[in-house]
Amino acid sequence: MKHRSGGQSMVEMAFVLPVLLIVLFGIIEFGYLIFAYTTVSQAARNAAEAAAQLPPYQSWLAGAGTPLAFRSDACVRGVYMAAESDATLFADNIANFIAISYPNDDLPDTDTRNLSVRGPIQITIAYPVQGITPLFSLLRIGNASGTLNLQVTQRRSLENLGQDPTKPGGVACARDAADWQRLNPDANP
Repeated sequence: MKHRSGGQSMVEMAFVLPVLLIVLFGIIEFGYLIFAYTTVSQAARNAAEAAAQLPPYQSWLAGAGTPLAFRSDACVRGVYMAAESDATLFADNIANFIAISYPNDDLPDTDTRNLSVRGPIQITIAYPVQGITPLFSLLRIGNASGTLNLQVTQRRSLENLGQDPTKPGGVACARDAADWQRLNPDANP
């Protein structure tokens, strides 16, 4: 009789073990996803706060037709540095996943980069998070490799237009590449 109950325990364990592993992996994965979401959200919040103080001109956000690197402008660089300040999760360069925009800029005859309208300026981070257990790929959550895309958007009203008394003319944000050369006469692009 003792030998039979040992076999019965093995069969019961074979039925219960997969459920226990799924629950255990689920707890681990969802805890990690909560950590990842709060990290991405904090990075977007930091970047939005910096962008409200130093809002870059739309010409830098397009990135087309400028001989300078995208991060040459002090205002754009400030937004990226603010996003990277608490980067505990980001193995990749978070700059590849940040989008800075003026959501009301497509309205006709509206320049939203002014203090009378006060923005808003928007920071969106769409960061791919790789699962740490095989649960998501087994349950086919996310893509085939178990990667989920976390997207966080933060908006802030403009508080400043990039005034900086340490810069020539008291302005930190350049309108375009020519204005950047004027503000940074000794710098190499």
